[in-house]
This record gives sequence, structure tokens and C-alpha cells, in this order.
Amino acid sequence: MRNKVFIGFLCCLLIYACHDEESLMVSLGDNYINNQTNVALIDTISVQLSTVKIDSIPTSESEYLLCGSYTDSDFGNVAATAYAQIGMPTAEIDDDEIFDSIVVCMHYSGMSYGDTLLPQTIQAHRVIDDIEPSDDYDAEPYLYNTTDKRYNLLPLGSITIVPKPNFHDTLTIRLSDELGLEFLSYLRDEDDEFDSTTEFLDYFKGIALVAGNENNSVLGFNADTSFQIRLYTHLVEATKVNKTYSFKYESASLNHYNKVLNNVSGTYLEQAVTQREEIPSAETNNCSFLQGSLGYTTRLDFPGISKIFEVEYKNILYKAELVLKPMPGTYSNNQEELPPDLLLYYTDKKNNVVSAVSDADGNTLYGTMYYDEFYNEYTQYVFDITEYIYEELSDGYVDPEDGLLVMLPEADYGGTLDNLVFDGRSLANYRPKLKLYYVFYE
Repeated sequence: MRNKVFIGFLCCLLIYACHDEESLMVSLGDNYINNQTNVALIDTISVQLSTVKIDSIPTSESEYLLCGSYTDSDFGNVAATAYAQIGMPTAEIDDDEIFDSIVVCMHYSGMSYGDTLLPQTIQAHRVIDDIEPSDDYDAEPYLYNTTDKRYNLLPLGSITIVPKPNFHDTLTIRLSDELGLEFLSYLRDEDDEFDSTTEFLDYFKGIALVAGNENNSVLGFNADTSFQIRLYTHLVEATKVNKTYSFKYESASLNHYNKVLNNVSGTYLEQAVTQREEIPSAETNNCSFLQGSLGYTTRLDFPGISKIFEVEYKNILYKAELVLKPMPGTYSNNQEELPPDLLLYYTDKKNNVVSAVSDADGNTLYGTMYYDEFYNEYTQYVFDITEYIYEELSDGYVDPEDGLLVMLPEADYGGTLDNLVFDGRSLANYRPKLKLYYVFYE
């Protein structure tokens, strides 16, 4: 309702126009409207931040596998276990082939969290339970960050490394010879276990990548055909003939997911227990939190916005911007540490994720990040929420129980530990702002 008569706090506006550098009062003159016209910015309506922990996050749609553990001052001790099925190869095994070795291979995604300069142990375990959604989730057949699948406690293999995910392409873990000999025997004898993918998955349900005792980081790997078990054999003929059989992950038909949990004892987030209860930033050191696979999100509320109906000066609201700033000191002076994409979702009093906020063209609304590489003081995310404000004001009533959730893109929520700490302080230079740009006319 672009032409609806509404404005709030006109007196506050006039006061702000006198002493606030960010307030603006510009006369446009008769070239715009025949009457006297002024443009004004109102940014006095408060934006309240709080933290919500989503009960469970779907992680089976992710493009990444996460494994490892580390300790974060905000999010506590974080542990990730990756689960993935593999398919069987199409192979004709010669009776004279001799077993050499068996390994599980995976490609680094380039993502890492924590300290990768210290040794890290990764163990490969054989999964006991089917890596499939529960019957309770037929309507939404996902696997979640809280899904628990059992695996054999005796690892098939392990490796201790000082990870270099930005320098090495592949991580290879040697598995037990017993498993390799078993695979070779079944392939050679054409046993029932290798009759079809279904039969094979009944026999070998998948691999779990589990953090060992020495861990200071979580590593990301690609959930694609580069994740595979390789069986190496050879034939002795006139010369030695080496052969390889690959058991590959196939995303079109097989399942994977990341189980990601954290222990927040002794941190501010210890209070975030259920999704229905948001924790105000005033109770978390004037911060609110956002993180991917653990399900933390920031809720936004705009108390007092309905008061803009109270004064009847003629006006047009032509733009509304939401500005959120990362808390200084929670990231180093490195743009890559900040999530590049954020979006907004409608939510209700129970903090349900309803639907994504759209722009004027009906496209999902993303925030624009402005990074201050010189002073590290003006880094911020800006959302053009004009359409959202129009919608909220269109019927003359604003439901105080409705709000917005700031979230990462869906794929990042299920497959990353990307995080952000928002500044919730009340100081003018740091506080979150709702900027309303008005044209006033007589």
C-alpha cells in the first residue's frame, strides 16, 4: 500500500533530523510534486534480536560430508559424523586375481573449521543400520543432523594426519584386509550379496566417518562419486596386471547425511534448548547467533512498528532496509570467514520456519554483504525488505507474534558449519537498524 497514509514518531523524526547524521531531510521542490515535498529517513524503530535453535536440520540434501570435532568459544564442543552408502561395481573377477588392498577415498571440499595445524584422526566404520529415512518422515524423507544410526565400534581403518584441505585433493584411508578379501570372494563367486544394489546395501549398509581421539577441526568432503571404496588386485601373467574395482557413491539413488551435535555447557547458548523458546540477545552478551548444521538461527522482531499508523501526515514509504552487523572480534579481518549469502524467512510465535521472504519480483530475497576491508568497522548485511513492510502494513494491523528468521541457504544449513554472530548492542554504530525512507507531502 504505497500510497497509504501512515508515519510514526513524527516528533522523534523531526528531532532526529536536527542532530542525527544518518537522518535526512531534503526538499525536492515543485519538480517532484507541486506541493512542498520532503524525504526523510527514520531509523528509530528498534530491531530486537534473539537466538533460536531449530530442533532438527535436514542434512541428507547436502553436497558435503562433515567429519571431525573442535571446540568453539560460542558454539561449544562441535562433533560431526558423516554417513554414506556406496554402490557395487560392475565387475568380472578372474579366478586367479590376488588381493592387494582396499581403501576408502574422498575428495576434500575445501571447507574446514577449527585448527587444521594440529593432528586429526579419522576413523572409517561399517554402518549397522540402514541409512534411510524413518517411516515417520514419509512426507519429508530426510535424514537430519540429529538422526542416529549405529555403526560397528571396531573401525575398518583409521588415519592420523595434519590436514591440508586447500593443498591436497584426496584423503585415502586403508581398510581392513578382511573386508577386502570378503569383497573379492563375493565378487568372484557371484554371491547373492552382489546380485543388485538392493542386495548389496542389505549386506554392506555404508561407511561412517567418525572423529578419533585426536581432533581439533571438522573437515568437509564432497558427497559425490569421488567418495568410494577401491579394491585393488593383480593378476600374474606374462607381466603383472594391476586391477581396480570402485564402489562409488551415486547421489541419484543412495543416501548420505551428517550427524552434527554440540555440547554448549558453560556457554551463552546453553539456554537455547527448544525451538519454541527464543533467547533474547540481552541474555547472550548482546549477541545473536547463526550456524549451519547445528540449526542456530537469529530471530528478528520489530516492536513498535505498528505506531506508524498513529499520525496522519501525507506520505509515501518508498524503501525499507534492514541492516545487520557482525559482532566485532567474532571473525578475523577476512571476508571468507563470513557467509556470503543470507536470507529471511517468515516465522510465527513458535519459531516455525514458514516460507522465504521474496522481493518485488517474487524472487527469494538475499541480503547484500558490504565488507570493510580497511577499518573492519562498517561490515554489514543489508536487506531490501520494502515488500515485506508493505505486506505487514497493508491491512492496518501488525501481528506482534510474527517475526523473521535470518538463515543460511538450505544447502549450507545441512552441509556446513558456517556461522555468524550478530551485534545486538544498542549503540548507534553497532545496533541493528530498520531504515524507513519516506516522502512527505502537503
